[in-house]
Amino acid sequence: MQGCGGRRAYAKAVWRVKLVADFGDEAAEVARIERDEFTVPETLGLSLGEGKRLTAAIQTEMVRTQVETMGERFRCCVHCGSTLASKGYRSVTFRSLFGDVPLRVRRFTNCQCCREVADEPRSFSALTLERGIAPELAYVTAKFAALAPFAKVADLLAELLPIGGAVNAGTVRNRTRRVGEHIARLRPEGVADPDIDAVTPAVVIGLDGGYLRSRHRRPERNFEVLTGKVLNVDGSQHRFAFARNGNSASEFADAVVSAGVRLGAPATVLCDGDPGLWKLQRQVMPEASLVLDWFHIAMRFEHALQAARGLGAGTFSDYLQGHPIRELESAKWRLRHGRSSACLGRLARLMHWFDAAHVRDVKGAAAVPRHINDLIEYLYANELALVNYGRRHRDRLPISTAFVESAVNEILSKRMIKKQ
Repeated sequence: MQGCGGRRAYAKAVWRVKLVADFGDEAAEVARIERDEFTVPETLGLSLGEGKRLTAAIQTEMVRTQVETMGERFRCCVHCGSTLASKGYRSVTFRSLFGDVPLRVRRFTNCQCCREVADEPRSFSALTLERGIAPELAYVTAKFAALAPFAKVADLLAELLPIGGAVNAGTVRNRTRRVGEHIARLRPEGVADPDIDAVTPAVVIGLDGGYLRSRHRRPERNFEVLTGKVLNVDGSQHRFAFARNGNSASEFADAVVSAGVRLGAPATVLCDGDPGLWKLQRQVMPEASLVLDWFHIAMRFEHALQAARGLGAGTFSDYLQGHPIRELESAKWRLRHGRSSACLGRLARLMHWFDAAHVRDVKGAAAVPRHINDLIEYLYANELALVNYGRRHRDRLPISTAFVESAVNEILSKRMIKKQ
């Protein structure tokens, strides 16, 4: 090193990271980090690659030491203390958040005193791995896979964590599915078996669906997922979803029971008028009160009103638009206040009005009856689910499936990129 008047010559900075176990005598060097004499923001501290290599090396050293220690622990029989015969080793790969660790796990022959016990295996492994995956890796993968598409989760984990092997969308999907199947079989401790004959407080159930792109091109490119939400009187909510198939009624019944709803409980089912959803309701909860979603009704009224506002536009017949607009708004008001028969009657008279000769040839006259006819067919198909929406709204009861749309967005749109 020269004096202050000249340039100083510094040696290269080197850090050696060693892992020392309290029960061992040797220290294992797991990483060596070097830096040049010049410091720039890019070289300050650990880089992402160095952090990955460091954690992977520490993980490998710790896991191998633990497995070796466990192999020595099971060398003797826990009942009689005799030495067990070894059946050799088997090679496995332990996949964790901090890298994949190849292992040689020892296998032992059970003692003669243990073989007398019924159903006792003749041999056992010193370490049993559930598909060779660490619980933390399965947890993190499933947690992010519930919020984002599988491919994006695979890219995120590969970018931040030293995970080896085939980390792709298929791997994330399979791991998430196994976690979901395991959670579905769990039941909280201390919870008794559900009594299907017990009566529970009134609940509100909303049903909706969305189409997802299937990873299999055949037999169909897209498939439908039914989602729902159960609103209890205490304000608690329960979400559920399942793919529509031949066993949909059973899955819907299981979802309702898991939400705490029992047979005989007063329930209100809201739906957008899909015949398949009403069929599920009739199969599982035939005594429930039905409510047709007001938003879908208002949307169909708005389509007819928009067409009526363009009736005769730019011609001397534009004065005709006032009558259908008044009739549509009047029919909508009657339907909202529980007078569905009067509403359908006004819509039918309006259809006859469009058959008149002085209206039939007006510009835009063909579009309005088409929308009104669709509205009439929609209301007739769901006549049993038409209620007094104004009264329900004043009583602060739900009249639309907006609360279910949030569940659709949470489960399908954000998570699986719902097909719009």
